[in-house]
Amino acid sequence: MKHVPIADQLKCNKCNTCVNICPKSAISVISNSCCAKCIKYCISYVVPCHPEYVTFNYSLCDSCGDCIEKCPNRAISWTDPETARLKKIEQQ
Repeated sequence: MKHVPIADQLKCNKCNTCVNICPKSAISVISNSCCAKCIKYCISYVVPCHPEYVTFNYSLCDSCGDCIEKCPNRAISWTDPETARLKKIEQQ
């Protein structure tokens, strides 16, 4: 694979268009389990919070580009596989 899709979580509004359009079922929305890191600030401060994020199963993805083409927020773009791997590690 020369390139793979990756989602910009700040642009993504979790509309599930990409999940529904993917012919290989390679995209899913995962719940973030690390909310305890900022829970004490959630009530009194405005903090950037992303309790869910879009993830790609690259072993299923055939890089067809349907998700990129159909994303209403242009939150998905192409990247190289190594960058995608590092981003996935950051999200865990």
